[in-house]
Amino acid sequence: MQIRTLAAGLAAGAVVLCATSGTASAFNPQPDPPGFGIVSINPDQTIRLNVVCWEHNVDGVPPGPCRGELMFHDMTGNIVARQTVSLAPGQAAFLDFAFGRTSPGVLAGIDPCWIPDPTSGRALPTAEVFDTASGKVALHVNPLTPRISLIGNVVRDR
Repeated sequence: MQIRTLAAGLAAGAVVLCATSGTASAFNPQPDPPGFGIVSINPDQTIRLNVVCWEHNVDGVPPGPCRGELMFHDMTGNIVARQTVSLAPGQAAFLDFAFGRTSPGVLAGIDPCWIPDPTSGRALPTAEVFDTASGKVALHVNPLTPRISLIGNVVRDR
């Protein structure tokens, strides 16, 4: 009888201990992409999404190749430009988007996205808006957040 009471007490203690301990987290091998916000461009401007594959050791871990997809979405979520890249450490790539001539003063909202491959090394994206004719940069944009999971919303595939 004492053994049953002791076993029941240990089981109850284990349940309480598990319920009151912190939440467990496991390693997530899926890279957590950076998050940009909407960037407005005029008809005479181009938006460029840049990505560079980090070439330096981090905490003794050597750099690896970077693979992923550069893309732009319009304000309704449609993909308007897309490019898959594979970069060695130290290499960079970019994707440009300019929409066709429309009425002057019409703005287009564009969402730049870098979606890393799950096996990708460390890639750093930025975006810029420049005058298509002169090349003069009007705006340089870093990701709104370094990891999209830092935003409280659920991430969904685009």
